[in-house]
Amino acid sequence: MSMPAPRTLVLGRMPADATPETHLAAGPWCFVGREDLFPDWEDRYAFGPEPLATPQALETAVRQVRTLAAESVPDVAAALCPHADALPRAYWDMALGSWLIMAAQQIVERSLRLTALIAQWGHMPLRVPLLPEDCAFSFATEQDFVLYGALGHDYNHWLFSRLLEPIRPAAWDREYLPAVRAVYGDEKPADGSAGPRRALREAARRLLLRLPFPRIKGFSLRQSLAFSLALRRNRTVIDRSRPLTDYAGARPALPCPPLPLLLASLPQSLRRARHPARLTPASAPRTRVAHISAYEDTAYRLRLARWRGKGHKLVFIQHGGNYGHVRTDTMAPLTEYRQHAFITWGWTSQSSLQGNFLPLPHGQLARLRNAHKDDSGLLLYVGTEMPVFPYRMDCRPTPRQYVQYRDDKQWFFEALPRHIHRRCLYRPYFPVPGTLDDAPWLLPRFPDVRLCVGPLDPHMLSCRLLVLDHHGTTLELAMAANVPMVLFWDRAVWGVCPETEAALDELAAADIWHPTAESAAMHLRRIWDDVPAWWNSAPVQQARARWCARYALTVDGPIEPAWINTLETL
Repeated sequence: MSMPAPRTLVLGRMPADATPETHLAAGPWCFVGREDLFPDWEDRYAFGPEPLATPQALETAVRQVRTLAAESVPDVAAALCPHADALPRAYWDMALGSWLIMAAQQIVERSLRLTALIAQWGHMPLRVPLLPEDCAFSFATEQDFVLYGALGHDYNHWLFSRLLEPIRPAAWDREYLPAVRAVYGDEKPADGSAGPRRALREAARRLLLRLPFPRIKGFSLRQSLAFSLALRRNRTVIDRSRPLTDYAGARPALPCPPLPLLLASLPQSLRRARHPARLTPASAPRTRVAHISAYEDTAYRLRLARWRGKGHKLVFIQHGGNYGHVRTDTMAPLTEYRQHAFITWGWTSQSSLQGNFLPLPHGQLARLRNAHKDDSGLLLYVGTEMPVFPYRMDCRPTPRQYVQYRDDKQWFFEALPRHIHRRCLYRPYFPVPGTLDDAPWLLPRFPDVRLCVGPLDPHMLSCRLLVLDHHGTTLELAMAANVPMVLFWDRAVWGVCPETEAALDELAAADIWHPTAESAAMHLRRIWDDVPAWWNSAPVQQARARWCARYALTVDGPIEPAWINTLETL
């Protein structure tokens, strides 16, 4: 009697002929891009465990990422620049830090995931298709690395393969697939060959980035110039910046040396970058505000690196809504919070994360202050991204939990009567590789619900009621605009810091926040016929005002005096 063939453990894409009886899935990403081929895949297939499902496990992994990123700076710098030692560490921390943090998250998380897979299935005879070592991935920019590396099937399959080779259980038979050689993205041409209009826009953008206070979303050019002058008048010497080495701690127990993995993953924008021969320390250190494009624009970040390398100071400004909420985070603390100052939308503490946090009324919030007016009578439901490659280590759903998050959308609409469906718009997140199907999955289930298209703000400012199933930028903007809203999410999945827990308790007492989709839908049914009566009641408006004071700060009158006074003292 012949023995049955071993099952196949899939680390990359699920083969079209796979069945639950013959194939195991390392994670939900195995089905992304081919959900239509595998109906009900979420319930039919066996998945590997989630290694970061507890707050303690996530915090330990984040400490390992911080250490790996901080300790890799000198080695990566030496590989890129023959005179790396002649430049100060502050230069390299700024030049390489944000990309190294992103890359280190992938290495640490995938390594932990493989350890969990081995603990669950290491005793079973399995066939494991791997990608060979000689695959080659060329990412034009750092953003291309995020989209097609951290969120890409082939790169992740290659990374899993490299990390698995040294620790592969004896019961697992490897099978090599053909090598993948891929080029992702195009670097922006600097010679104007993309067209005169694009070249002119790029030149204007570069010029504005040279301002001490660059043109930031929500602020006018006039404000940028006025705030730049305030920074020019600043002569404060104290520097609250912290080096990346301050964050090093527990080393990850990786199955192979990380440097070859990092160098193989370098985007071309970093690989081809030119570095100064030396940097002369500034005799009078000054302060400038950094634009958020420092995360993705290598050339701009290298200019900031030269600034830091000379001993000058940097200030970052909050640009979205998750800041101040998440209990555990990796990218923002190591890139933005560790600089001289971080200007927030109202909050001054975020769990145990450290930084010089300064609350100021942001221009983006000021422009929306009390701007809501129900002109459409519609319910607007706004979702967020559903990545099934865990590319960021912060308090957000795991890949398996994103499947449940998507199911909650269905449960919410199922709990609403059809006459409300006819008044509903659904706004999905913009398309991102490596994510679950969003509107194509939801809308066919509810034919009366329509897709929300075009800029979000006009829809938000004119709707009867806003529904959010996550915390984020839209929440803070809507709070500032006084948009009636109903919120729901699982706090155990979207882990927030103690300060936000207390603020959510106040929203819950006012029936703004709900723990489940069904509870939110039931409340919505009760208030739908007269939303203003509920939203404008004293308990609701008091809860909203307290939330705004901490997370969506606005003030009566112009915001310029507060900004100028603060910038002159930085």
